[in-house]
Amino acid sequence: MAMKFGPALTMMVSAMMLTGCASTATQSIDSSKRAAVTVDGTDGDCRAFAAKAVTMDAVPEAASDPLELANQQANQMEPADAESGTDGESEPSSPPPLSQLPQFSATSDGSTLPVGWQPWTINKNKIPTRYSLTEVDQRVVLHAQADSSASGLYVPLVQRDAGTLRWMWKTRDVIRTADNGVSHREDSPLRVFVAFDGDRSTLSLRDQLMYEMARITTGREMPYATLMYIWGGRLPPDSVVNNPHTDRVRMIVVDSGTRHTGEWRCHERDLRADYRKAFGVDPGKVIAVGLMTDTDNTRTHAESWYGDIAIE
Repeated sequence: MAMKFGPALTMMVSAMMLTGCASTATQSIDSSKRAAVTVDGTDGDCRAFAAKAVTMDAVPEAASDPLELANQQANQMEPADAESGTDGESEPSSPPPLSQLPQFSATSDGSTLPVGWQPWTINKNKIPTRYSLTEVDQRVVLHAQADSSASGLYVPLVQRDAGTLRWMWKTRDVIRTADNGVSHREDSPLRVFVAFDGDRSTLSLRDQLMYEMARITTGREMPYATLMYIWGGRLPPDSVVNNPHTDRVRMIVVDSGTRHTGEWRCHERDLRADYRKAFGVDPGKVIAVGLMTDTDNTRTHAESWYGDIAIE
């Protein structure tokens, strides 16, 4: 017998798939206080960032390029209502986890993604964001182009303790109408997210239903918790934001507004400290890192760039 879900539950799972993950904690922050909590972090200055670069492990060649697969899907998609449903195509079995995040700058010709990055398609009713490698400022980086679209890339990782996350990014566009605490305006030109494992037996019945629906519609198990770093439209840096559909995703604004558009911004974050601030408890093991540029809710355009991401 086919399983049916109400519109509200469908919308929440769509939000979970939007981030590529789900999250929970035994102590939650009231969504009405979404901008009240602040965390300590870097100021985004890139001058000292290069000195802390991490050399990644070499990753063997793969048979197919996930970037090409993701963009083939984009070319084949018909524009559709982004909130009309969650009948996603079933994804293949999960790829093997890696010990390190493959670097975009390590590619020799910039034509294919480093092996290990996987496309994250939300569902068949969402137009995928286009991703490509390009050379900017004498380095190979990931170029994201979103036009009323939403999709991402991620790397499954061998489980490790929450440590330090470093990355650099740049955007041409800030989504002025975006508000990440409001469901119909929840977009961002840049997102980097970290997925965590945890004890799923502690989940409520409502959360278990969301997990089951996500598994059915995506063919994958959702992570236990997600911490996301975003470029916000209005909220000040270091604001903590609850996902408007579910408190199982928490966002931290690290850049905001137009002040630094067109500039490379570099960030270093203490994942354990940020998780505690966002969720009120200690994190489980890190199991994946991903990124996403999305404009599907605000029906806008954003062009952004991601440099290498490193986790220690």
